[in-house]
Amino acid sequence: MDNPRDDIDTGASLGLEELTREECLALLAVNSVGRIAVIGRDDMPFVVPVNYQLTGETVVFRTDHGTKLDALRRRPVAFQIDEVDPLQRTGWSVLLQGVAHEVSPHEVGDAVVEPWLRQKHHWIQLVPRFISGRRIRLPDVFYEPGGYL
Repeated sequence: MDNPRDDIDTGASLGLEELTREECLALLAVNSVGRIAVIGRDDMPFVVPVNYQLTGETVVFRTDHGTKLDALRRRPVAFQIDEVDPLQRTGWSVLLQGVAHEVSPHEVGDAVVEPWLRQKHHWIQLVPRFISGRRIRLPDVFYEPGGYL
C-alpha cells in the first residue's frame, strides 16, 4: 500500500525555504535583539530577550548574575532571531546552537553592546556549532485577465 503522505508537497512550492549560512549571518548582522535559550538548574527551558552584536560569526551580549549566566556555564545554548508579518503570512527565523562562555571586554574586539536598562557586568560570547534559518513566503499568485461575472 502506498504511503498517503507521498503526494504531499513539502518544500519551496509551499513557500518554506532554507536560508544559507551567509543569509543567516547577514540577518544576524543587521539586527540587535534576539532570544537566548538555556536550560536552568531545574531542567526547565528559560528563554529571554537580549540585545547583542554579531562579531565575525559569534554573538556577543552582556548579562548579570542569575539564571542565564549560571546555565550557560553548564550546558549548550540556543539563540534565535526572527521577523514575522502576520498579515502577509511571511517571515524568517535564524537559529544558532552552540556554546557560550564569559569573556573579557578586550576579547570581543570593537563590539559595543550597551544594556538597555542597567549596567551588565559579564560579557558573553556565543560560538555557534550550528546555524540554520528558514523563510516563509506566500506562493506567487498569477493574475489572468478576464473572468466570470
